[in-house]
Amino acid sequence: MVDSVDETIVDTLRLEVHPSVVFKLGADLITDDMQALSELVKNSYDADGTRVRVVIDTNVLTDAVTGEVISEDSREQSDETPRATLRGSITIEDDGIGMDLEAIRRGWLTVSLSHKQEMKARGETTAKKRTPLGDKGLGRLGAQRLGDVLTLTTRTRDLAEESPPLKVSMIWSRFAAADSLNAVPIEVHRLPPGSLKPGTTLEIRGLRDPEFWKQNETNDLQRELAAMISPYEGVAGFRMTLAIDDKSINLRETAQSILAAAPISYSFNFDGRELSIEGRFTAEVLRPPQGRADIATFDELIGFDNGYAFTEWLLNEKAKNGKALGVQPGDDKHFLTSTFSQKLEELSKVEMVGDAPVNPGAFHGEVSGIPLTRDTTSVFDKASDYREFVKALVGIKVYRDGFGVRVDDDWLGLGAKWTSGASYYSLRPGNVTGYVSISAKENAALEETTNREAFRDTPAYRNFYRLLTAWADYTGRVQEYLRRSYNEYRAERLGQAANIEPRATPEDLIRKATSQIDETSRLARQTANASSSIQQIQKATEELERQKEVSESTVFQDPALTNALDQTISRVRHAASEAEDLIRNLDSLLNEQESLKQGVELLAQQIDLAQEQISDAWESVALGLSAETLAHEVQHISDGLRARSAQITTYLNSINHKDQRVWTFVEHVRSSSGALSKQVSRLTPSLRYMRERRDDIGMSDEIETLRRYYLERWGANRLRMETNIVNDFSIRANSGKLTQVLDNLVLNSEYWLLQGLATKTIDEGVITVTVDEPHITVEDNGIGFDESIEELAFEPFITMKPAQQGRGLGLFVVRQLLDSMDASITLAPDRNAQGRRSRLRLSFARALSSTRDA
Repeated sequence: MVDSVDETIVDTLRLEVHPSVVFKLGADLITDDMQALSELVKNSYDADGTRVRVVIDTNVLTDAVTGEVISEDSREQSDETPRATLRGSITIEDDGIGMDLEAIRRGWLTVSLSHKQEMKARGETTAKKRTPLGDKGLGRLGAQRLGDVLTLTTRTRDLAEESPPLKVSMIWSRFAAADSLNAVPIEVHRLPPGSLKPGTTLEIRGLRDPEFWKQNETNDLQRELAAMISPYEGVAGFRMTLAIDDKSINLRETAQSILAAAPISYSFNFDGRELSIEGRFTAEVLRPPQGRADIATFDELIGFDNGYAFTEWLLNEKAKNGKALGVQPGDDKHFLTSTFSQKLEELSKVEMVGDAPVNPGAFHGEVSGIPLTRDTTSVFDKASDYREFVKALVGIKVYRDGFGVRVDDDWLGLGAKWTSGASYYSLRPGNVTGYVSISAKENAALEETTNREAFRDTPAYRNFYRLLTAWADYTGRVQEYLRRSYNEYRAERLGQAANIEPRATPEDLIRKATSQIDETSRLARQTANASSSIQQIQKATEELERQKEVSESTVFQDPALTNALDQTISRVRHAASEAEDLIRNLDSLLNEQESLKQGVELLAQQIDLAQEQISDAWESVALGLSAETLAHEVQHISDGLRARSAQITTYLNSINHKDQRVWTFVEHVRSSSGALSKQVSRLTPSLRYMRERRDDIGMSDEIETLRRYYLERWGANRLRMETNIVNDFSIRANSGKLTQVLDNLVLNSEYWLLQGLATKTIDEGVITVTVDEPHITVEDNGIGFDESIEELAFEPFITMKPAQQGRGLGLFVVRQLLDSMDASITLAPDRNAQGRRSRLRLSFARALSSTRDA
């Protein structure tokens, strides 16, 4: 044990911070000059300012000490020792509540101490009912990043003598040369009463990067400004003006003009429970981007009546799909509109807290698809100006109370949706512009990262993202519907104009062309046969002329008759000459027709060759689709094998089975099923269809086997299967195919029932399978099929699951398998309690074993 000794205090130390730490914080937490300016403007908003004026001058020279403006001429002509000067300045002036001495000490001179965090935590607002936007104390770091000298002048709205106007100056270069922040004194000066209006003015001199603000001639600065403050909608009770080098910058009016003239636009609103979407489409949305012939066809079919005839055709011929997507006729500007809604609890994989989904808070927004090369606004004088401005606005931006939250250019993954093949006509990241508007009050759960570069990955943000993903999925479906419908309408109308059936095959067109050539040739030959008649006319003319000569030699000649004969002979000869020319042309036409007929025959051969090539290509495409389908199924099959082997293992353990060969086989099945998904990737073009064995299958036995398997698989997951055997029957089919069909249907129900259990919309998931010759009905107590896809449910790549959860192939595979079994599947028309169709009806009328040969 150490003997105790007297201890003497040698000194009292303080933990100090080197100035380099502050500069490092500024570099790390403030990404660029625009974000730095944004943080300072947010301070004006938080100070209950009604207006803020930002003036940037990249050329002005000021005295480094006094701040006096110095002209270039006076500096060059001065005989005195050259004064230290600073180039460039930024002035931010607001009419907010201002600051007193204590506010300056705590708010500006204490790094990262922000009373706004405490206000947010307590749910407090400012006098103007504003929830503070800043809460990390980044304002003074932003000022340090922008320039070398900061001068702050402020006056509170309190006119009492104890709250006089104040002035503070900080020269950041002095801090950089000091050993400690405390080594640089900061003086606060009291200004004469009445020398300032209430509010705060920041003047930053000696800009560190004046070139950043000289990008007026490009779209870079406009893009940065759009990232700072919303050009789409104003902030209530707050107005910002900006001038750079005496040029006023105003994006809002131009941006709103572009949105108003967009061919396609969507507005959406989430009220805390349900997302509502409204789409608006002008006829221009169908205009081809290029190709004179295609554009001319568009003008003829759509442009002349603003899409009225197409709208009538669409609502008659495609009524079911249109109704499911909420498509309706519009007005003279937007010839079509659409509406759609999605409840938060209906989202796939929604985040939950207790019995309720995590609410990200109410938000709204508007997004438009805009052409990149064609100005639809008439605002710009030059097409290049339009392109530059549009490039600056491209992307879906997020604004909190009008101030930008920086996100990735394609943070919603529109590019992935477009390139995935799910929808060729969906919105693309390069031609979309718009915004999502959130607020500090309603969306406090959407937290930003410290550097303001993204949102924190929280349950609230994930549900926020899922809601916007649901919006993006809907836009893809409705645009796919419109564009494919127009393509079909175009083909139908062009076929009618050419007196051709819209579904005419190339062979039909070849036969029609050949028939018309033969008919033309036949008529030409009949006309050519008239040459002998023309020769007879010429002989008659010559005889008439001889008789005229004879009559002229007689005593009793009639001058009038002679003149009439001359005119008649002249006309006949002229007509005969023209007829001979026409016949010669017809002979040439016959030769051309014969060449044309040979050309058509050659075209027919080329079409036959092309069809053979297309057939070969489709075989390759079919193999690829088969491979993808197989890959989709392999996981289900291997899961089933592993689960069944696990059941056998449990059974063998229960009876204490000792045969090592059986155990080896079970383990072999387990390992082989795991390797199955890897092996399927080694499909080769040499695979060929093999005839599968078909057996008589009792449907009730098959369904009971299915029920027992899933009973053990689900365990205590609150899922169960009920069977209802009304009228049993047997089919002749391949047992493996039938198992895959039923597994796909059950697994599809399983997914959505688990969603319902997670969101507490159901207490128990129940799948009911009914057998009633010759049908099987599969239904569950989940939410059912969304109306927007109920007519497309069996098409490939159609799904309401997130892209990471499914490709939309399950029901397509079921239909393909049933087709190969001479069976079919439909979605029954009756609706469940949620107003949705949910009952799948399988028909085996043509597959009944009694109608098959043994």
